[in-house]
Amino acid sequence: MTDRRPALRLDATVVVAAVVVALTVVVSLLVRTDDVRVVVGAGPTESPLERSDVVCPAAGTDLRVATTGTAGEVEVRAGRSRSRADVVPGTGTTVDVGERAAVVTGEGEVAPGLVAARFSTPLAAWACGAPAFEQWFTGAGAGARHTSALQLVNPDEGRAVVDVVVLGADGVVDVPALRELAVRGGETRTIELARLLPRRDLLTLGVTVVRGRVAASMVDSYQGIGSGGREGTDALASQPAPAERNLLLGVTGGRGPRQLVLANPGESQGRATLSLVTSDATFTPGGLEPVDLPPGSTVRVPLTAVLREAAAGDEDPVALVVDSTVPTTATLGMFVRGDLVNATPVAPVESQGATPLPKGEKLLVLGGATRPGVAEVATWDADGEPLATERVEVGPDSAASLELPGRARLVVVRPARTPVEAVVRVTGKGAATLVRVVEPVSTGLVPDVRPAPVG
Repeated sequence: MTDRRPALRLDATVVVAAVVVALTVVVSLLVRTDDVRVVVGAGPTESPLERSDVVCPAAGTDLRVATTGTAGEVEVRAGRSRSRADVVPGTGTTVDVGERAAVVTGEGEVAPGLVAARFSTPLAAWACGAPAFEQWFTGAGAGARHTSALQLVNPDEGRAVVDVVVLGADGVVDVPALRELAVRGGETRTIELARLLPRRDLLTLGVTVVRGRVAASMVDSYQGIGSGGREGTDALASQPAPAERNLLLGVTGGRGPRQLVLANPGESQGRATLSLVTSDATFTPGGLEPVDLPPGSTVRVPLTAVLREAAAGDEDPVALVVDSTVPTTATLGMFVRGDLVNATPVAPVESQGATPLPKGEKLLVLGGATRPGVAEVATWDADGEPLATERVEVGPDSAASLELPGRARLVVVRPARTPVEAVVRVTGKGAATLVRVVEPVSTGLVPDVRPAPVG
């Protein structure tokens, strides 16, 4: 029987509301109701972050940790081993954890501003981030030549439980083994999709945490695809939730295959329109028809010819916009210099975003501005020496690009007057990857619950 359960979603508002209610009940039980009344204020307030966990998947070799905040010492846990590392603004610290998953923890003044990333050779980038209650991975493979592996990391001591919804070309795929999936404390659990549910169609996975905390990631691999035998391994990054507008930065011209994968997790029929974004405008090229999105399905859209023709002309697009009538998830898969590169939506940077960088030629791509503004871009080399600081103008319905120094190993983006979305396209010898610029968590939320005055 097909499982048509709607995907669950827990956002920050729901979590804070639950905490507020729980605290209200606890306080009411601890005090005499005839003496003190408990009131809930207007809402939670921001407070300094006391602890932050950044989780890195078991992928790649190099783990680099940086901070946009205060210098200090962080703890790095990998399996049963624990070590300490110093972090300094403007410097990416390399930590040797082998190929194991790692949890980087900052406490006190070091908690705000932590960012990390992992890299491998041939070029691939693996995002590190805080545990999330909901993540979506679009365009995963479970076949002989296209394979993907879901990785679940529990950074805490207690057991965590997740539910995974799978969407295929014909709708929701019933996978009982992915319901109420337990992840033990400190465990890294890897699920190879080709072994669990071998299929030829593309898949979308929605991961919802129902107990504890989990950081999910996806390793995506192709072997011998096409007449040129193209192959490669890269991260299939997640997006936090389906959206009616998805911006995919880092579109690259070339002769390799390009395919867009869209998913409609809802129960209503939808339709998506596609547009290309250049440094000047957003436009829809001829021949790019609207895409039907059946409920609960994953849809493949070939774009090789469209993007090749656009790149050969005067437009030179660097981003793709998907506007849909229903909340949708999206991934653009590309072969750049024969290597797999996946572009997925990135979270906007409101005040300051950063990421470590690997070796290679680098192009920063900025988009998603809601109004005219500027972004200050600063880079440092491997020794922490500043390389350049430049200002880039950004605006709505366009994307800006900036070549970064080849020696850059850390980039910080500070937008003004508008949020921006940012990725760095890195290319090397016969390989390429996209590195996300992320805004680290800098504050926490404290619920406004207090005794009311008597009388």
